[in-house]
Amino acid sequence: RNIKFTKTSLENIKHTEQLQKYYDKSCEGLACFIHPEPSLNKSYYAHWSTVTYDAAGKQKRSGRYKRICRVGQKPLDEVKAEVITKLKIWKAGNITTSKNKTVATLVNEYINFGAGGFRVKNKSKKIKYKTVTTDSYKQLLSTYVLVKTKKEHLKTMLTAPFRRSDNYYYKKQLAELPLDKLTKKDIEIWHSRMELIPTAANRALAALSIVFEWDSKRTTPAYTGFNPCLRIAKYQERKDKRHIDTIEKVLEVTKFLEQEQWREPHFYTFYRLQMEYGERLTDSHGIAWNKPTSLIDQKKCTGWIDWRKKEIYLTDTKNREDASCELTEEMVLMLRKLQNYVTDENTNASYAAGSMWVFPRPTDPALHINNTSYRTKLRDFNYKMGFATREYVRGSGKRKVYKYTNLLTLKHLRKTFVTYYGRSKGLEAASLRMRHSSLIVTKEHYYTEDQKALKTHTSIYNVGNNVVQLKKAANDEE
Repeated sequence: RNIKFTKTSLENIKHTEQLQKYYDKSCEGLACFIHPEPSLNKSYYAHWSTVTYDAAGKQKRSGRYKRICRVGQKPLDEVKAEVITKLKIWKAGNITTSKNKTVATLVNEYINFGAGGFRVKNKSKKIKYKTVTTDSYKQLLSTYVLVKTKKEHLKTMLTAPFRRSDNYYYKKQLAELPLDKLTKKDIEIWHSRMELIPTAANRALAALSIVFEWDSKRTTPAYTGFNPCLRIAKYQERKDKRHIDTIEKVLEVTKFLEQEQWREPHFYTFYRLQMEYGERLTDSHGIAWNKPTSLIDQKKCTGWIDWRKKEIYLTDTKNREDASCELTEEMVLMLRKLQNYVTDENTNASYAAGSMWVFPRPTDPALHINNTSYRTKLRDFNYKMGFATREYVRGSGKRKVYKYTNLLTLKHLRKTFVTYYGRSKGLEAASLRMRHSSLIVTKEHYYTEDQKALKTHTSIYNVGNNVVQLKKAANDEE
């Protein structure tokens, strides 16, 4: 039967002793199967027909179905969008071969249909890629493989003839190479082109490797060999471990934030929070004042405050595990003050009254902040604290225009926390506190040793005056 699919119309269909098939009038290729006993399920299916011809040239059509999900597992609009997007691929039977297909073809297929899937965490658990990670992979592939960029120096770097070690000028473009002729040497040369941008080169290589891994798991892969990106030597990257380099400066900043909190209640509280518990910025954006009562609202949050335990509950975006981060007494006091500022209509925080977020977006308190919400406030604060420089551009009097350069950003507050936590409690304790997979991650990316503390002008074996000296042996007295 052909009906218009709505939530109500599908719920009103009753189960019978036989399988029933309904087809949506408003969405080509969408069907709903009403299963009989014992399952009594209702499921969405995509449907299409394939055309074949017999020896006499007579046309034959045969139906095909692909299960999508049960009714209710996904919103109906989301199911329709998936069918509209992928119906052409399903009609083609997912037939892909390396013949007449290039690297660009494979990368475009990944961007359009494969990005945003799952990464394998271990044998028993799969974790979906974060949206920011998926967007990053798409950007890297578009810029460095497909060469979709307006920057002329990048275009030249990726397309100009490349002189190899044997004095041969390599003129091939990676995106144009047929998959059946692609070799590991082609990937190595493409990676070598980006020697002047080592970090971007390594990230682009990792993104391209994911494309080949995704393709290898398809029913009929476009590239039939082993992943050509494996075992290609990566460039050594310079680790950015900048932090507030003296404890005196740290104390100056924290004192200023406490005393001047009333000026910029939300921003100053957010800045201090990053210094006090060192979690990822994205994990701090969506913190709620209290634990939401509904599961839907809980999924919207990145965490919430547990006032009784004086902790912030988070779901770690790296491994999706639960994490509880303790709050210092100073931080609890600042958060309580922020609550008071929000409820007072005569303060700069009154716009957030009624918002569930600790740090709501100034332009829309119903949403939490993002990476750009405090950009201008951070620039001005950094210049005030000596963490930014500025250069005169134009103007005169009070209407001067300056170009600012941040020497430290909010992400460096995480490195500041790890550095001083590690110096106080030890590197291993800092690694456990930050839930890192190994000490190497903590040391190479976050922790900086105190070089002055490593120096010594006295013997490390000096026992000191308060230690009882051992008696001399009898032979020594003689």
